[in-house]
Amino acid sequence: MGIRVDITEDGIAVLSPEGDMDFTELPAFEARVASLLAEGSRDLVWDLDAVGILPSTAAGFLLQTARRVRAAGGRMVLAGGHPRVLGTLRTMGVLEIFRTYPTRGEAVVSLR
Repeated sequence: MGIRVDITEDGIAVLSPEGDMDFTELPAFEARVASLLAEGSRDLVWDLDAVGILPSTAAGFLLQTARRVRAAGGRMVLAGGHPRVLGTLRTMGVLEIFRTYPTRGEAVVSLR
């Protein structure tokens, strides 16, 4: 699993994990988010299109990350996602907390 990060021209960070978002990868994701916040990024989009499996620990990580982003004065939204991934997030009540968009483009526009 890896994570690609793209920064839009207006400073929105788009994080695109690939593969299974399991607990072994979360420390690397957390470090990347901390680095982005330290560099001044405040608004994050998590593009979930390439995520195969998202366990409950990853859903908890997204909630914790959203708190960190809000504390830094930013916003965080979710984009895309396989029905299985969205099902996990729905079951855990996460989709009720986050604004979600079908595509990363729509998610980025929502933060402008």
